[in-house]
Amino acid sequence: MTSTAAARPNLLVVMADQLGAHVIDRDEGWVETPHLDRLRRSGAEFTRAAVTFPLCVPSRASLLTGRMPHELGVGGNRHGVAASEPGARPDSMGHLLTAAGYECAYAGKWHAISPSAPPDAGFEVLHPFGDRGLADAAVEWLRSRADASRPFLLFASFDDPHSVCEYARRQPMPYGDVDPGPVRDAPPLPANFEPAPFEPEAVRFEKHAAQQTYGTAEYTPEEWRRYRAAYRRLIERTDAALGRILDALDESGLTDSTVIVLTSDHGDGDGAHRWNQKTALFEECVRVPLIVSGPGVVPGPRADPVSAGLDVLPTLLEAAGVPAPAALRGRPLPFADDADEASDRVVGVETRFERADPPLTRGRAVYRGRYKYVVYSWGRYREQLHDVIADPGERRNLAVESAFDAVREQMRACLLQWCLDTDDHEFLKLIPLPANAPEGTQERIFAVPY
Repeated sequence: MTSTAAARPNLLVVMADQLGAHVIDRDEGWVETPHLDRLRRSGAEFTRAAVTFPLCVPSRASLLTGRMPHELGVGGNRHGVAASEPGARPDSMGHLLTAAGYECAYAGKWHAISPSAPPDAGFEVLHPFGDRGLADAAVEWLRSRADASRPFLLFASFDDPHSVCEYARRQPMPYGDVDPGPVRDAPPLPANFEPAPFEPEAVRFEKHAAQQTYGTAEYTPEEWRRYRAAYRRLIERTDAALGRILDALDESGLTDSTVIVLTSDHGDGDGAHRWNQKTALFEECVRVPLIVSGPGVVPGPRADPVSAGLDVLPTLLEAAGVPAPAALRGRPLPFADDADEASDRVVGVETRFERADPPLTRGRAVYRGRYKYVVYSWGRYREQLHDVIADPGERRNLAVESAFDAVREQMRACLLQWCLDTDDHEFLKLIPLPANAPEGTQERIFAVPY
C-alpha cells in the first residue's frame, strides 16, 4: 500500500518487552488478552516473525533503523554497545517520519541504548522509561490529536512482561508484584520442557554461567509452573494498558485513520528447554507477535518468515508514502492483500551471550520456508536444523540425520550468503561451509586467520 500526501494514515507502534508469540498462539486458554485479540481479529498477523537479536538493546536498535545489530555495532546490552544512539541516526524512524511531516512522539522504554528516548531521536518524549503512567501519557496525547491537521507517529513501549526476570530472581517487581496463584491452577509444563537430545552444549553452559541473571537453575517443576503463571499475569497487565490506548483511539475518532503495529523486542523461554529469559536462539525467545491493523489491511494470518526487526520501519514508511533509504534490508509487510511473502525469503537472526570474561558465545540463525538453521560458535551439536512447522518445540535436530543432509547443505549456503550480504565478518569464520561454496571461499574468509 502506498499512501498519498492528502490521506496519509496516523501510525501507532505498541511494543511489549519480552512477549513471546508462543503465549498467544499456542497458550490454550492460560492467558486472557482481550485487547490484543481485538487487534488480531482486525489485523494481519505475521505468525512467523523473528527478531534480529533476542535481547533488548540490539533488537530495538534494529527496529528503529531497519539494520542488523552487527551493522550498527551493537553486540548486546553491555558488551560492544555502540558509542552513539543508533535510533538517533538521521536515517532512523523518528527522523525519517519527522522530515516527512509527521508529528512523532515516544513514550516508555527506549533502551537503544539509553533507557529513555534521547532528545535528538526525532521524537517528542512524552514519558520516560517505566510503565507507571505510560498509558496515561499516551492516552492524553492521543486525545489532544483528535483535531490535529498533521498525521502522527506514536510509539508506546511497555517494559512488562519483562519484569518476569525479577520474579525469577525472587526480587521485587518494579510495577508491583503479581500473584501467580495456586500451583494447581498454573499452566502445565510445556511439551518441550526438558532439554532436547542433541541440544547445543553452548546454551546450557551459558545459563549455568549466568545463574545470577536467570535465577532458575534449581527450580522445581512446581516453581516452573508458577513462573509460567506469573508471566501470563504480567502479559494480562500489559494487555489492559493496551486496551486503554486503543479505547483512546476510538474515543478520539482516530481508529479508522491509524495503522497500528504491535510487536515485541524478543520473547521468553517460559520453561521450554528449562529456559527462561532470552538470548538463546530457541523459538520461544526469537519469535514474537507482529500484528498490523488499520486502513488498507486485509485481516488474517500470514505464515511465511518475516523480520520483526527489519520489516517494521519499511512498513511504516510505505504506509506514510515516504521513500525508504536504499540501505534498508527489510521489506514492507504484505498486509494490504492476502498474498504471503515469497516462501524462499531468508530471514536472519544473531545473538551473543553477555559475560564478564571473553570469549563470548555467539550464534546465528536463518529461516527459509519451513526450516530453521542455527549455528553456535562452539561446542557439541553447535549446528542445529529444525522443521519448525512440524516440530515447533525443536525437539528433533535434523542436522544429525543423514536423511536431511541436502537440506542442511541448502541452509548452510543460506547462512553463508546472509553473512556475506550483511558484512557479518565476526561470524564468517565460524560457519560450516556448504560443499558447493565457490572455490577459494575458505581462503578469502581466513585471509586474516584470527
